[in-house]
Amino acid sequence: MESGYYEWGNRNKPTLVFLHGMGSAGLSFGELAQLILNDYHVVSFDLPGHGGKAPLPNEEDYSPENLAQRLSKSIKALGLTEIFLVGHSWGAHLALYVAGHSPEMVKGLILLDGGYFQQDSDGDSLAQQLKNVDTFTEQVRYASWEEFLKSEKGDSPRWSKEIEAGRLAQVTEIDGEIRLAISPFTAKAVIKGTYQQQTATIFPKVLSPVLLMRSTLPIEVEDDRRTAIEYLVRKIPQVEVYAIPNTSHDIYRDAPETIACKINEWINRKL
Repeated sequence: MESGYYEWGNRNKPTLVFLHGMGSAGLSFGELAQLILNDYHVVSFDLPGHGGKAPLPNEEDYSPENLAQRLSKSIKALGLTEIFLVGHSWGAHLALYVAGHSPEMVKGLILLDGGYFQQDSDGDSLAQQLKNVDTFTEQVRYASWEEFLKSEKGDSPRWSKEIEAGRLAQVTEIDGEIRLAISPFTAKAVIKGTYQQQTATIFPKVLSPVLLMRSTLPIEVEDDRRTAIEYLVRKIPQVEVYAIPNTSHDIYRDAPETIACKINEWINRKL
């Protein structure tokens, strides 16, 4: 998509702007958008180098501060002046930086299992994370679109046209194979940027209320989650935290109805 964003709902309703995680795409929120479009105006961006958006030329362009400036300009260019910002994973990290960069624009922040861990939760070094990216991007190869969709459907507990569109937006055809749309260069630039500019750096500048909905699986990292959340709550006074049962890091895909309900409840109390 040349414009780099997707839109659902009514512009006369409160606006939610969604930012996806690394390797994902704006259309990944299509299923969730369908659940809330009667009550909200929903905008979801393809971030640089993801989905249909062209990559940025330099590594430093992917720093959270630089991306926050770009996103603030893009949001304002759509005529949006007061928004609720929703981010998943890396998108939650960026959402915090956008809120710090443009506090007058952000009425509230909704973090979907992101924005609270300061580093990779598995404790991998930066060098190891970059090596893992090379390995992962090299392994994701499918001989055809049909093979890709068959694999995705096999891994999904349910399927819909919105889910399918979101999955297809994450890949592209390269030399006759279906590969990830995100390049190793973009993925590494994102990882380096978040490593160098961690979320704690921006916490003091976040003035809006924050809702964090976090995962509960795998249980092996529960202690790390609690420690990270305790730090977040100490640094940002207006934070509410909800643990969504039986959810993995892909929290909005695992429990879209619950996420939609929590979003609606929380925003209604903020309006």
